[in-house]
Amino acid sequence: MKSDATKQKFIQLRAEGLSYAKLHLSKATCSKWESKFADEIATLQGQRPGRC
Repeated sequence: MKSDATKQKFIQLRAEGLSYAKLHLSKATCSKWESKFADEIATLQGQRPGRC
């Protein structure tokens, strides 16, 4: 099981647009987390400067 800190880092890095390969997690884990944390990722993406 991954730590909460790892999950938060995943959310932050996905919001920045990093690919799964650069996150050093299995694709299966990333895929599950992408769905699970979609709202948090979208919120962070909306807060980034220069985004519409």
